[in-house]
Amino acid sequence: KFGNSVVPVSRDALAAAADKGDKTVTVGVRPEHFDLAEESGAGNALSKDAPAGLAVTVNVVEELGADGYVYGTADLGSEKKDLVVRVNGRAVPEKGAKLHVVPRAGETHVFSTSTGERLTD
Repeated sequence: KFGNSVVPVSRDALAAAADKGDKTVTVGVRPEHFDLAEESGAGNALSKDAPAGLAVTVNVVEELGADGYVYGTADLGSEKKDLVVRVNGRAVPEKGAKLHVVPRAGETHVFSTSTGERLTD
């Protein structure tokens, strides 16, 4: 799960993780491979009542012309994690705003939680 959305992980990656004794995997996403989720809960949400994706609170926005980089914080379980998301430079969010992001299909990287070794191509 990625927030309120499901991220597909290949069976090969899950098998490789199990071979290492991992019951979970770590999913990595580059800033340019996030999409902003719609507030309607559409898409691959698990709940129709909540927006799809992972909620990210905007801390800082770096505006670089055509692109903007959002530096934000997401609650993952009981931990707060930093996250960077590339957004359209003409529609940057304000500090304190809450975005919901989902990784773009086919653009995730899967790693062993115990060793950090990459499990996918």
